[in-house]
Amino acid sequence: MAADQAADGLARILVPTDFSAGSERAWTEARRLAARLGAELVLVHVLLETPLYSEGPFTMKRARDVFDAARAWAVKTLGEWTATAAAAGISARWVLRTGVPHKEIVGAAARERADLIVIGTHGRGGLDRALLGSVADRVIRLAPCPVVTVRDTD
Repeated sequence: MAADQAADGLARILVPTDFSAGSERAWTEARRLAARLGAELVLVHVLLETPLYSEGPFTMKRARDVFDAARAWAVKTLGEWTATAAAAGISARWVLRTGVPHKEIVGAAARERADLIVIGTHGRGGLDRALLGSVADRVIRLAPCPVVTVRDTD
């Protein structure tokens, strides 16, 4: 079944990842859903833009080298993850963005015309949640489509 003809109107599932255990669980669930529905998967990773300082332990060149290495690792890992879906007969591709994670994820969902977002959550509570916030919470509030959260049980 083609992605645009998927059952129940779910043709495209966006799966944000930070490569954590929670993201891996979400990726597993998204593959299961896509296989059952005949949907296409779009895996999204957002690189945080590093500030380029000219003084201190990181020179501008060193900061750029670190950022470039992170980008190369993300591209390699995204390719590996999408290859696992393709090996199972699931249509999958990846998108790499740079910026504020929740904004880039919501923007990708709109650009890709996602019918569903499947996102992992770390399940933080209390002070951690108040101080760090939650990308998943922000995505849920701002997404242009339904969002399924998959909690990391560790």
